[in-house]
Amino acid sequence: MKQHDLDPKGNAGVCAKKASRLSGSWGKDLDQFPRLLDEPSPVEEAFPALDATAIHRLAMAEAMVGRLHGAFAGKPFSAEWFMSIEEKRHGKHGVWLPRHLEFARHEREKVLCLGDCLGTDWVKYAAHGADVTIATSARFVEPIRMNFKWRGMNATILTTDSGKISWPDESADVIAANWITDDEAPKLWAPEVIRLLKPGGKILALAKARWNLRELMRLHWWKPRNIWTRSRLAHLLPTFEEIRVRQRQIRRSEVPAIIRFIPMPLLERLAGNALVLKAFKPLSVIGGLRTAA
Repeated sequence: MKQHDLDPKGNAGVCAKKASRLSGSWGKDLDQFPRLLDEPSPVEEAFPALDATAIHRLAMAEAMVGRLHGAFAGKPFSAEWFMSIEEKRHGKHGVWLPRHLEFARHEREKVLCLGDCLGTDWVKYAAHGADVTIATSARFVEPIRMNFKWRGMNATILTTDSGKISWPDESADVIAANWITDDEAPKLWAPEVIRLLKPGGKILALAKARWNLRELMRLHWWKPRNIWTRSRLAHLLPTFEEIRVRQRQIRRSEVPAIIRFIPMPLLERLAGNALVLKAFKPLSVIGGLRTAA
């Protein structure tokens, strides 16, 4: 496991801070920094095996959009590109994310972020004053680093593929996990989540829903490609308390015309693409039983 300290004091971080204070659109504001945006991105060098199609798929997965909504502004891994992804992820069909992942509620707390992604949600924790540490696969270190650096944010990045990090027990106030693209990650990380969370700490995690609208519309719908149902995810951490699993994320354009009469909030809860887990580590766990300290 390697640790990467992210320092936003470089030119890119300074420019991102200035850009974030401007009131116009990002596309207009970033025209003031053409030299930075035209420079070759170190992230592209870290992804030599990815062609334009693969990078576009990476962006669509992060934005949680399908092909109809997969147009992104700016050059890949530029500030404008990252902001375009954020606008789609947290926009009209993702307004539930800031609320359920509680971006603004963990100022000065130690937030451990898990998963292979671009870090769009995790930037928000840092922006609201959380002490953010990220554990991710080696190939995602540079994209996450750039995402934070463009915005002038701090984070410590740990490289791991084993589902373990060398942190002391009970050292995280909150664990925020993005497991949307990896069905095996929840089971892999579950023991570490139990070990690393402080008593009373919480986990906020995303996983791909087994019975989502896209799967139900497939020809072989009875053979879903994902494994996590609400019930199964709720039993991932059996010793935890106040376990809640919600189903979210559907775009109206994905809904067949024949069932568009169903209210979107109801359809989302029945066949949304993402599951959201929220659970608390009990104050004391003795012999697998929960007791109040």
